[in-house]
Amino acid sequence: MLMNNLSIIIRHCRTFCERKLRELDIGFSEQVILMYLSENKNVSQDDIVKHFMIDKGAIAKSLSKLEAKDYIIRNENPLDKREKLILLSSKSEQIFDYMKLILEEWNQYFFRGLSSEEIEQFVRILGTMADNVSQIPE
Repeated sequence: MLMNNLSIIIRHCRTFCERKLRELDIGFSEQVILMYLSENKNVSQDDIVKHFMIDKGAIAKSLSKLEAKDYIIRNENPLDKREKLILLSSKSEQIFDYMKLILEEWNQYFFRGLSSEEIEQFVRILGTMADNVSQIPE
């Protein structure tokens, strides 16, 4: 039942965000990557793959789309010429306030009827669960 509920929540979140970001031509996976890049500087494609545990090809495809739309820039890593570091462009930095508003609106629906204490407890428990599963050996 837990997995079913999580799946429903994720599908609804994805649909909600994609509908809101359609005018910016940003898909859900692209939004997730942009939000990750806003909090993590000088990361490589492999860093993103490890963080999200998503296929390298899928991440590469999303990054190519973001680069074509001028939302990211790939620069050569001065320490490893074979690796590209991914940075946010000024265009993507201009849309972060809007993306944060969308996530705040989602949270209002998601947490409706819960007290601030319940929300804090939920976030803490979910964080613990995420940490637990991230430690499962591959």
